[in-house]
This record gives sequence, structure tokens and C-alpha cells, in this order.
Amino acid sequence: MSHEINKIAIVGAGPVGLLVAILISRLGIPVDLVDVGEGVDMRPRGAAYGPSAVRVLRRAGVLDQIRANGIELNHFCWRKVSGEWITGLKDCFDETYTDRFAILPVDKLSMLLYENLKKYPTAKVYWEHNFTGLTQDAEQVTISTEHKGQTKTFTADFLVACDGGRSGVRRALFGRRFPGHTWEHQIVATNVRVETTMMEKYGWSDIFWMIDPEYWCVVAKIEASPDVWRVSYGEPGHLDEKELRARCAGKLAKILPGDPQPGDYELERFSPFKLQQRCAEKMTVGRVTLAGDAAHICNPIGGYGLTSGIADIGSLVDCFQGIHEGRASINILNKYDQSRREKYYTVTDALSTANLKRLFLPGDDALMLDPGLQQIAEAARNPVTAKAYFQASDNLSVDMTQFWDIKPIQENGTTAIHA
Repeated sequence: MSHEINKIAIVGAGPVGLLVAILISRLGIPVDLVDVGEGVDMRPRGAAYGPSAVRVLRRAGVLDQIRANGIELNHFCWRKVSGEWITGLKDCFDETYTDRFAILPVDKLSMLLYENLKKYPTAKVYWEHNFTGLTQDAEQVTISTEHKGQTKTFTADFLVACDGGRSGVRRALFGRRFPGHTWEHQIVATNVRVETTMMEKYGWSDIFWMIDPEYWCVVAKIEASPDVWRVSYGEPGHLDEKELRARCAGKLAKILPGDPQPGDYELERFSPFKLQQRCAEKMTVGRVTLAGDAAHICNPIGGYGLTSGIADIGSLVDCFQGIHEGRASINILNKYDQSRREKYYTVTDALSTANLKRLFLPGDDALMLDPGLQQIAEAARNPVTAKAYFQASDNLSVDMTQFWDIKPIQENGTTAIHA
């Protein structure tokens, strides 16, 4: 009996969908990837990928390109709204550590992944195809899409939903149910182009978090020469986009050093979005799986959202490889569901929540009140503690090959026995 997978369908051509398409293609499995957009989404979103994501990017054969096109971060810290240093680490990213953080704006990552996906003739991308529904049975999944007023269907052995926080696939499975909560705050993600070394002349680090009830934010360098910084700051949740734009210059003047005015920088991108913590009740339903924001969302403080989504893909591709090679039954997808939701609640949700709440503290009292900042301060004094801190950040991977449940058949027809 053949276990080979004939085709996998993917809904959503963001970074997670493009990445899983590459990895599945590398297994020799044909892919149909559909997306409602006209092309790669160029909105400013994440830019940093932790060790758990870095390993998956290496597995896809794209890590060297990401490092060549991105930048290396060496310092990070927390500051008061006055700019005063609270705590942080310098020269903290060891270049000899191959799984160290990678930095590349997600729109550039998506374009890089899309160009790499084109190398695989069995991978087909269908833009402007809006997912409208699905059916499945014991053998396959059929999805329906709408393209320029016409219905087009795709049939595959499995479906992977990577269509974001408003996932149509998730809604087809669970309706409006998406357990969790929405924060009373929203965040405005901007890309700010400044004069090269403007930030450095004030002694400001590659990435910093500002702790203040009103001006809390995260600021990270995402491009060099000329310098582009991702400035993501908090705002009350009830403000509309017109009101947010009117407040933007004042926010940036308060957050960035030297009281810069609009003529001192170029505002390249402006993208407000709600802050939420949510996880689907299941990440596997029959032959349909969820990954990335389609499965779970969190606030962006600490970079756990996209790193978690990419880690999902690493685990899911392990499952598909096992099924395709006859080394795992379809039941492994239930293990995927259990393990990835556990990672969401114990790591992604817990740590991103702590990271966000930390920023709401009064800056003068933050070090005294927050155990996480105290740990950073100790790491700054003690290299052993610093190493342990960074090792602890590598906490989102799950090697699903441990759940392969079909023993390989040897040439003599016997089952291999593992000690």
C-alpha cells in the first residue's frame, strides 16, 4: 500500500504559507498555494526570527540569503521615556552561534521566499483566489475559491491553513470561535528612515523597549545604510486611523532621541493593528491543519508571533514527511495539534503577555517590580547567566519525528528493531 502524498493545498501566501510550500516541495510533494491578494503582502509587520525559526529557515535552504540581506543585532535594552537606560545586554549575539536571531523585515522575507518557491516546478501559486469553503472525507480535501467572479476548486490529500488571524479556513471549521481576548490597546507599526548613525550618536542600541504607561513601544533597526528603524508604539484601542495619523509625529518626537520633527525623518510605512491573544480550539481537523496566525495570535512584543508560526511549520513538515515516506500514520497530525497548542499556551502566550505588561509599568519602578528585567540585569553582570538566558529563548521547537509510529520495512521483509 502506497503512503505517498499526491498533493498538499495551502491557503495563504504570507511568510508561513510560502515557507511551508518550499519545505513540502523539497520533499517532492506537489503544492497548490492560493491567496486572496494580488501578490506578496508588503505591509510592515515582524522582522526578527528566533532560534526555533532560524532552524526551519535553514532547512528550507534560505537562511544564508536572509542573513545576507538582513542585519545583525548586537545590543538590546529597556529605557525610560526620558531615554534613561534601565537594563540591557551589549554584544549579546554570538556570531558563532549558528541559530542566533535573524533580522529581515517580513515583507522582504516573503518576497525572498516567493522567489525561492518559483524554483520548484511542482509548486503552483494562485493569486487573487479567495477561499470560500471546504469539504473533506477520509481520503482528501477539496477547497473552493472565487477568482474574478468564477468558482475554482482544488483537491489535495491535505490542506494547510496559513491565511492569517482572520482565517477563512478556521472560520469554515469553527465559525467565529477563536478563544482568547483582545487587549484594550492597539499598536502602530511604522518604518522610519533616518540619517545614518542618527540613533547611534545618542548611544541608542539596535533594539530597545520603552517602559512607560503612555509612550510604551519597541524600536528596532531593520535596515542599514541608510538606516531604517521599525518603531511600534501603543495607542488607545478606540482611536481610528485618521486620529492615529494625527498623533504619529508627536509620538515619534517623544520616543526617538533628539526630539525629531517630521522633516528629520521619512515615514515609510504606517500600519495600526489590534493586539490579541487567541488560539484555535484545534489545529488539526481530519485532513485540515492550521499554522501561524490562522492557528494562534499574540501581541508582537518579543517577536513570538512569527517565530511561533515558523516553528509550527517545522513540526508540521516533520509530520508530512513521515506520512509521505510511510513512517507515520495520519494520527501524527493529532500529535501536531496537541504539541503546538501546548507550546502556544506555555511559551508564546505566557511570554508575550509578560513582555507586553512589562512595558505598561512606570519606568522609575520597572526594575524593582519586574523579575524579567532583574534576570536581564543579572545576565549583564554574569556571562554564565547570559548564556542560559539565550538558551532558554530557544523554546518553541518540537521534533515530530519522535512520533513517527510506523517502523520501516527492511529489504528482507522484516521490521527494523530500534534499541
